[in-house]
Amino acid sequence: MATYTNQYRVDATFEETIEAVTDALAEEGFGVLADIDMQAAFDAKLDEEFDQYRILGACNPSLAFDALDVEYELGALLPCNVVVYEDGDGTGVSVVDPAEMLALADNENLEPIVEEARAGLTAAMDAVPGATPA
Repeated sequence: MATYTNQYRVDATFEETIEAVTDALAEEGFGVLADIDMQAAFDAKLDEEFDQYRILGACNPSLAFDALDVEYELGALLPCNVVVYEDGDGTGVSVVDPAEMLALADNENLEPIVEEARAGLTAAMDAVPGATPA
Protein backbone atom coordinates (compact mmCIF):
# COMPACT_ATOMS: atom_id res chain seq x y z
CA MET A 1 0.00 0.00 0.00
CA ALA A 2 1.21 3.47 -0.86
CA THR A 3 2.80 5.46 1.96
CA TYR A 4 2.61 8.79 0.14
CA THR A 5 -1.20 8.91 0.22
CA ASN A 6 -3.99 8.47 2.71
CA GLN A 7 -6.63 6.11 1.41
CA TYR A 8 -10.36 6.18 2.06
CA ARG A 9 -13.35 4.15 1.03
CA VAL A 10 -16.62 5.98 0.39
CA ASP A 11 -19.95 4.18 0.35
CA ALA A 12 -21.37 6.25 -2.49
CA THR A 13 -21.36 6.25 -6.25
CA PHE A 14 -18.36 7.54 -8.15
CA GLU A 15 -20.12 10.76 -9.22
CA GLU A 16 -21.52 11.37 -5.72
CA THR A 17 -18.02 10.97 -4.32
CA ILE A 18 -16.53 13.42 -6.84
CA GLU A 19 -19.14 15.99 -5.81
CA ALA A 20 -18.74 15.36 -2.06
CA VAL A 21 -14.94 15.48 -2.20
CA THR A 22 -14.95 18.67 -4.31
CA ASP A 23 -17.40 20.34 -1.91
CA ALA A 24 -15.45 19.25 1.18
CA LEU A 25 -12.18 20.52 -0.31
CA ALA A 26 -13.82 23.87 -1.03
CA GLU A 27 -15.00 24.13 2.58
CA GLU A 28 -11.34 23.79 3.63
CA GLY A 29 -10.13 26.44 1.18
CA PHE A 30 -8.97 24.09 -1.58
CA GLY A 31 -10.14 24.67 -5.12
CA VAL A 32 -9.88 22.05 -7.82
CA LEU A 33 -7.59 23.52 -10.47
CA ALA A 34 -7.52 20.40 -12.63
CA ASP A 35 -9.88 17.48 -13.10
CA ILE A 36 -8.19 14.79 -15.16
CA ASP A 37 -10.41 11.96 -16.38
CA MET A 38 -8.01 9.07 -16.94
CA GLN A 39 -10.76 6.76 -18.23
CA ALA A 40 -11.61 9.24 -21.00
CA ALA A 41 -7.94 9.93 -21.76
CA PHE A 42 -7.09 6.25 -22.14
CA ASP A 43 -10.14 5.71 -24.33
CA ALA A 44 -9.38 8.69 -26.57
CA LYS A 45 -5.60 8.32 -26.80
CA LEU A 46 -5.10 4.55 -26.56
CA ASP A 47 -8.51 3.11 -27.40
CA GLU A 48 -8.21 1.23 -24.09
CA GLU A 49 -10.91 0.64 -21.49
CA PHE A 50 -10.18 1.61 -17.90
CA ASP A 51 -12.16 1.99 -14.67
CA GLN A 52 -13.52 5.40 -13.71
CA TYR A 53 -10.46 7.20 -12.34
CA ARG A 54 -10.18 10.95 -11.86
CA ILE A 55 -7.31 13.02 -10.56
CA LEU A 56 -8.38 16.23 -8.84
CA GLY A 57 -5.60 18.81 -8.56
CA ALA A 58 -6.52 20.57 -5.31
CA CYS A 59 -4.93 23.87 -4.35
CA ASN A 60 -5.30 26.17 -1.38
CA PRO A 61 -4.12 29.46 -2.93
CA SER A 62 -3.00 30.97 0.37
CA LEU A 63 -0.88 27.95 1.28
CA ALA A 64 0.52 27.68 -2.25
CA PHE A 65 1.49 31.36 -2.19
CA ASP A 66 3.25 30.97 1.15
CA ALA A 67 5.02 27.78 0.04
CA LEU A 68 6.23 29.32 -3.21
CA ASP A 69 7.46 32.33 -1.26
CA VAL A 70 9.62 29.97 0.81
CA GLU A 71 10.78 27.80 -2.09
CA TYR A 72 10.11 29.08 -5.59
CA GLU A 73 10.72 25.75 -7.39
CA LEU A 74 8.14 23.98 -5.21
CA GLY A 75 5.56 24.44 -7.96
CA ALA A 76 6.82 21.20 -9.46
CA LEU A 77 5.24 19.38 -6.50
CA LEU A 78 1.93 21.26 -6.54
CA PRO A 79 -1.06 20.95 -6.45
CA CYS A 80 -2.15 18.38 -3.87
CA ASN A 81 -3.65 15.52 -5.87
CA VAL A 82 -6.77 13.69 -4.80
CA VAL A 83 -7.59 10.54 -6.78
CA VAL A 84 -11.14 9.19 -6.96
CA TYR A 85 -11.63 5.74 -8.47
CA GLU A 86 -14.07 2.86 -8.74
CA ASP A 87 -13.63 0.34 -5.93
CA GLY A 88 -16.04 -2.57 -6.11
CA ASP A 89 -19.45 -1.45 -4.91
CA GLY A 90 -18.06 1.78 -3.44
CA THR A 91 -15.52 4.39 -4.37
CA GLY A 92 -11.88 4.75 -3.38
CA VAL A 93 -10.18 8.04 -2.64
CA SER A 94 -6.44 8.56 -2.26
CA VAL A 95 -5.19 11.89 -0.96
CA VAL A 96 -1.55 12.83 -1.31
CA ASP A 97 0.22 13.33 2.02
CA PRO A 98 1.76 16.81 1.70
CA ALA A 99 4.47 15.92 4.21
CA GLU A 100 5.64 13.02 2.07
CA MET A 101 5.58 15.06 -1.15
CA LEU A 102 7.25 18.14 0.25
CA ALA A 103 9.89 16.13 2.12
CA LEU A 104 11.64 16.13 -1.25
CA ALA A 105 12.26 19.85 -0.78
CA ASP A 106 14.05 19.22 2.53
CA ASN A 107 13.25 22.73 3.78
CA GLU A 108 12.21 23.07 7.42
CA ASN A 109 10.67 26.47 6.70
CA LEU A 110 7.91 24.65 4.82
CA GLU A 111 6.86 22.56 7.84
CA PRO A 112 4.09 24.88 9.16
CA ILE A 113 2.63 25.17 5.66
CA VAL A 114 2.78 21.41 5.15
CA GLU A 115 1.02 20.77 8.46
CA GLU A 116 -1.72 23.24 7.60
CA ALA A 117 -2.22 21.60 4.19
CA ARG A 118 -2.28 18.15 5.78
CA ALA A 119 -4.82 19.27 8.39
CA GLY A 120 -7.05 20.82 5.72
CA LEU A 121 -7.00 17.74 3.52
CA THR A 122 -7.73 15.49 6.51
CA ALA A 123 -10.60 17.73 7.61
CA ALA A 124 -12.01 17.68 4.09
CA MET A 125 -12.01 13.89 3.97
CA ASP A 126 -13.50 13.72 7.48
CA ALA A 127 -16.39 15.79 6.13
CA VAL A 128 -17.14 13.48 3.18
CA PRO A 129 -20.28 11.49 4.05
CA GLY A 130 -19.57 7.77 4.26
CA ALA A 131 -15.78 8.13 4.02
CA THR A 132 -13.74 5.77 6.18
CA PRO A 133 -9.97 5.28 6.20
CA ALA A 134 -8.97 2.25 4.15
